[in-house]
Amino acid sequence: MESKRKCDSELGLFIWRRISESGLTHEEVAEHLNVCKRAVDYYCSGQRKPSQRVLLGILKLTQTNYEEIPF
Repeated sequence: MESKRKCDSELGLFIWRRISESGLTHEEVAEHLNVCKRAVDYYCSGQRKPSQRVLLGILKLTQTNYEEIPF
């Protein structure tokens, strides 16, 4: 059975790099975005795509310009 969850390893790597470079922990990011740490882990691994609201929150937290998103 194929999973219906959206995966994107390129976006996951982008999110992981931005969070790592910002010096924030996954716990801190999760707290700021009002999501669980596991969700942030999934976003960073590319196993799940964040919602637009969450993605914009990550960009704001990491001081990243939206034009840098790899799509």
